[in-house]
Amino acid sequence: MPTKTWLLADITTGRRFRRDLGDIRALADSIQNVGLLHPIVITPRGHLIAGRRRLEAVRSLKWHRVPVHVVALDDILRGQLDENTVRKDFLPSEVAAICAALRPREEQDAQERQMRGRICGGKRRHASLRESFTQAERQRVRVTDRIANYCGISGRTLEKIEVVLRAANENPQYRCYSEEMDRTRRVDGVYRRLSAALAAEALAAEPPPLPAGPFRVVVIDPPWTYHAKYAASSRAVPYPTMSFDQIASLPVPSLAASNAIVWLWTTNAHLPEAFRLIEGWDFQYKTILTWVKDRMGTGEWLRTRTEHCLLAVRGRPVFHLTSQTTVIHAPVREHSRKPDRFYQLVEEVCPGSKLELFARMPRKGWTQHGRLISRCAKPAARGLPLSA
Repeated sequence: MPTKTWLLADITTGRRFRRDLGDIRALADSIQNVGLLHPIVITPRGHLIAGRRRLEAVRSLKWHRVPVHVVALDDILRGQLDENTVRKDFLPSEVAAICAALRPREEQDAQERQMRGRICGGKRRHASLRESFTQAERQRVRVTDRIANYCGISGRTLEKIEVVLRAANENPQYRCYSEEMDRTRRVDGVYRRLSAALAAEALAAEPPPLPAGPFRVVVIDPPWTYHAKYAASSRAVPYPTMSFDQIASLPVPSLAASNAIVWLWTTNAHLPEAFRLIEGWDFQYKTILTWVKDRMGTGEWLRTRTEHCLLAVRGRPVFHLTSQTTVIHAPVREHSRKPDRFYQLVEEVCPGSKLELFARMPRKGWTQHGRLISRCAKPAARGLPLSA
């Protein structure tokens, strides 16, 4: 169908059934930037068949002539109906993909407009860092709004679509939301339900509140951070780890009584840090308990077959020593799970209330903090470290 140009003054709209023309300004901006992609459709006498919004947009731009397709159609009402119903709009995910493709060019254009404004404005004082960030955020919002307007939606709707798609890409369990959004073409409701699901997940991931204390005995099995080589191996720890500073900031001094005992588990690789923790918590090191395992593990210098637990005290705690030694022999079970013999030893020598931080198993008579891993849990089950 050949395209012609037609005087706007010679095009008549006649009776139209679409009352809400939507955001004509956004459409005019789009035409101003990328041109009129779809010519207006008229009869040979200049009666409008299709393209009322485009016609009003170019009128607002003060055009005198407009590209048109001339169609010999007597039933203008049928033309209006077909042009607005026999069509397939882009899915929300398709709109987001189009906007992502448009964004680099639009951001470049925005930077060029900003530079031209600075040149035309002459010398100006440097804005504060806060003002610079605010200006950058305003520019980001403006770019998002312009891109969204090209696709006939608001910038806020585009942001909601992007949140839904990002969640679906990062976590397969959220793909149902993006699929529902495309299937129903409804964004707001899907976005609200996804937001509620994300908030619930964040709350579930929070560590439980610390117990009040104080406790006579505190057992700590920190999720130590290992160097990159070990962390990348197939034997990497199956739970989130914590840095030394995060572990050191745990409120151990306030959780322990004035006369208390701390048992701090550590590996061979973290022995120096363990002693620093004890000193930083203002406890006095007394001795070390060594767990001899039934099989060897990993190691960079020697293959490890032992793990250690530092015993430290504050004040004058009660300690019932009989025949207990500095060695326990016990088999290896799930990752980081300590032997039952250790807890029996602590109960034998340390009377009073007991707290275990980063507990791996539930234990009767103890106050435990952290996500417990059941006895039948798979090795890959995630423990939950305390927040610093």
